[in-house]
Amino acid sequence: MDAAAPPLKPWPARAIGWMGAEAPKLIASIVVLVLGFWIKDSVDLAIKQRQLDLSYTKEMLGLLQKLTEEEDLDKLDNAAVVLASFGEPALPALLMELRRPGLHALAAKHGLEAMAVREPETLCRLLPPLLLKRNQYYDIGAHRTLVGLIGDNGCTKALPQLRRYRDLVSAAVAGKPDGLQQRIGGDIAAPAEQFPRLKQTVDEAIANLE
Repeated sequence: MDAAAPPLKPWPARAIGWMGAEAPKLIASIVVLVLGFWIKDSVDLAIKQRQLDLSYTKEMLGLLQKLTEEEDLDKLDNAAVVLASFGEPALPALLMELRRPGLHALAAKHGLEAMAVREPETLCRLLPPLLLKRNQYYDIGAHRTLVGLIGDNGCTKALPQLRRYRDLVSAAVAGKPDGLQQRIGGDIAAPAEQFPRLKQTVDEAIANLE
């Protein structure tokens, strides 16, 4: 009776055995080739990302220039809304515009509203602390805008800050404005009208969030 044939080795083992001493060289060449393609793809991707970043930067600079120089509300609005599409990196510029008078502040408000549609969590995280800072960067109109944005965008975590802020506003309405005025910039014309108006905005924001 004939002896049973030995089982065949797996094909990789047979191929390596057939190539003999050349097998390690071939395997090393394949590894180098694969690594070369991987490194090239990684470098190409990094270059493309860098080019994209530069393109975004140039576009943002162009929009910032428009915001700085324009005095037409439609053009300001358009620049602010497009700038808002860049998300959080655009927030400092919009807040700077909010500090300016007239049409610039209005356009900044529209830009912030546009950003809130896409990134409400960004505004909820960054706007509430601005109300309590004693830097007097924002006038009373800008404060109303900030409070309104917080109240309209579900910033429930901001409730403790809004309540502390309401205490300051209530004190101002009661004739003790020092605490609030440490946080509001510019002259407050007709405080007997402005403080109650601000308090109403704060009350509405808190009611929206409770």
